[in-house]
Amino acid sequence: MNIIMYFLSKILSEPAFLIGLVALIGLLVQKKSFDVVLGGTVKTMVGFLIITTGAQNMGMALTPLQPMLQHIFGMETQVVDIGGSIGASMSAFGASATLIFALGFLVNVLLARFTRFKYIHLSAHVSFFYAGLIAALLSVGTSLSPIMITLIGSVVLGLYLTISCAYMAPLLKDIPGTGGYTIAHSSSIGCLISSKLGKLLGNKEHDLEKINLPKKLQFLRETTIALSVIMTLIFFLIALITGPKFISENISGGRDIVSFSILKGLSFGLWITIIITGVRMMLSEIVPAFHGISEKIVPNAVPGLDIPVLFPNHPTSVIVGFISSLAAGLLGMFLLGIMKYPVIVFPALIPTFFTGAVTAIFGNATGGRRGAIIGSFVNGLILIFGQALLLPYIGGYEPVMRVLCETDYAFFGPIVGWLLHLFG
Repeated sequence: MNIIMYFLSKILSEPAFLIGLVALIGLLVQKKSFDVVLGGTVKTMVGFLIITTGAQNMGMALTPLQPMLQHIFGMETQVVDIGGSIGASMSAFGASATLIFALGFLVNVLLARFTRFKYIHLSAHVSFFYAGLIAALLSVGTSLSPIMITLIGSVVLGLYLTISCAYMAPLLKDIPGTGGYTIAHSSSIGCLISSKLGKLLGNKEHDLEKINLPKKLQFLRETTIALSVIMTLIFFLIALITGPKFISENISGGRDIVSFSILKGLSFGLWITIIITGVRMMLSEIVPAFHGISEKIVPNAVPGLDIPVLFPNHPTSVIVGFISSLAAGLLGMFLLGIMKYPVIVFPALIPTFFTGAVTAIFGNATGGRRGAIIGSFVNGLILIFGQALLLPYIGGYEPVMRVLCETDYAFFGPIVGWLLHLFG
């Protein structure tokens, strides 16, 4: 039993180990030589860690914006503490979350093996936080025993992992350069809505990524340069509105707003370059390795990968999506204030960036510029209103949902919470 718990809590719950295990099994069943198996497994894990490290640090680079925006809007300024928020929430539901995560992944694999939904969700960090949310909803909203919480939660998670990957797969057909995988991320319902809105309200011929730029601005077509320059301008504009004195005394550690903004912009260029490197490394290994699983273990299986794999080819959509979702979140915050809603919320900037970026990519794929802006704006509204509706249902899981509440959590969570409270 101790060995099983060690495997569940220390191996399977670590995203890099999970995706490395998948690559290892895939290469072994193809009867590859020892050097190919070892090299492919290591490169898959290293590529994955490069992507996640780049994505996490890119998200963390946004955290200074929260106290800046709060100061602009006259709110109490708060410094985001991601680690503290995760620790506080996991201390309440970590044990249940770990079991639900591990067993939910097993349900996902079994569904892929024995149903027509041949998708295996490999974004383990995403499914772990969703497992925590499910544990919180079932614990706070019912009188279920820990065993029943684990069993029901595992089935619910396994269904979510499978179905979300399934409805994301056909959406990728509209995005050039994708193939051999689906998207596994907790922005899935936002991507689906954005794709549909883009098709309904937009024009795919007006592609954001194909905007005609003057010859002197052609350098902005390079992802690293574009993100660095645009994020520098965004930080500088917000810092200017916030006030140089406040920035120097409270945010930048004494730096002036010019050097502070440039360094923040360059950090985005750094992390997107790192993400691009990781994407190339991981895809070159995991897709061929997964052929072994799809041939020998789970016929026709398709891997579900995290959204940063799409970012390198869509830099304009990434920025437009973030700005549009942030604008919607700030608008939603004001509307909640006007309504005197009892739960005070502020847009969670890391989810706003990542889900805003990817919903803009899917909106752009079906509806061009208009689709990207509308889709990511609706995504921002879901994030802010969904977060406000969700928090009363999750008890001690609130800290992590205040900083990492993504679209699926904000959309499905309040519905599940309301139903559980309705039927007890």
